[in-house]
Amino acid sequence: MKQSLIAAATLLLTSAPAFAQEIKIAVGCPPVAACSDYVYAEDLAASLKDQGLEANVFTGGALGKDPEVVDQLSQGLLQFGLTNFVMINEVDKNILGFLAPYMFDDMEHFFRATQDTESDLLNGVKASMEAQGIKIAGLPGLGGTMGVFNATTPVTKVEDMADLRLRAIDSTQIELFKEWGVQGVVVDMPEFAGAVQQGIVDGYFNPPVVALIFRHTEFLKHYTNIGAGTPFRSALMSADWYNDLDDETRAKVDTAVETANANNRVWTAKAAAGELEGLKKAGVTVSELEPDAYADLKKRSAEAYEALMPPASVEHFRALAESTRQ
Repeated sequence: MKQSLIAAATLLLTSAPAFAQEIKIAVGCPPVAACSDYVYAEDLAASLKDQGLEANVFTGGALGKDPEVVDQLSQGLLQFGLTNFVMINEVDKNILGFLAPYMFDDMEHFFRATQDTESDLLNGVKASMEAQGIKIAGLPGLGGTMGVFNATTPVTKVEDMADLRLRAIDSTQIELFKEWGVQGVVVDMPEFAGAVQQGIVDGYFNPPVVALIFRHTEFLKHYTNIGAGTPFRSALMSADWYNDLDDETRAKVDTAVETANANNRVWTAKAAAGELEGLKKAGVTVSELEPDAYADLKKRSAEAYEALMPPASVEHFRALAESTRQ
């Protein structure tokens, strides 16, 4: 009897953490409704709580910057984190094919390719990340497609960008800018505002929501809606933590992730529909490319594909895009 009680107590102690452990969700942006990461995390936490799990969202980088969040995820010290796609790019360059300018027509096209279709491309990226101890829970949308912000001049054709210096995320984006005939300078986002004030850069290539969230509209007074690139974030979770869950808890986590991804798809469409008006209300001049300029930029962007992703993957991405185009 004594041995049975000891065994039962041991089983209780070893199995309890799967149910009782707090599920922490790290978010870098502030808790604002315009931030996709924050909305996604809150949806995820709400769904987890609805199923009896304890979940809390930590905003504003409270649990560290993106590299620190990824490190904690890989060690099983953190359960979920919303990060920049660059964290995936450090492991598998194929992720850039999903972001490449004009590869997918709009965000709904992107979702058809990443959520509605099983592709070897995305499955390969997921496998690469899992080998690092991280599972990709989703690729949440941010709003509409990407455009060019700058502090100096309206842009309606490619030549208008010739004198601009744009903030680049990394060296691959600089290669894209070269094809556009634009100078690029790698600048971390926290240093961006200062870099503009110091004349190091004039603007950046981003979706509209970024300027709205970080109030860069106070000095970036020109936006050109070039419709280039389908922006997304990375919803990541610890593989060790997930794999150690019992079947019942893992199913609850799967349900919560599916709910958050579905909600984000709806949220993304709604955000995209109102963001240009949001820029105008913030005093930003919104410009469109002339038809010839649009065709020119699209051609130039395609010429950068082999620098943005593994060259052998370019045709595979084009095939995926074509098979999911409507």
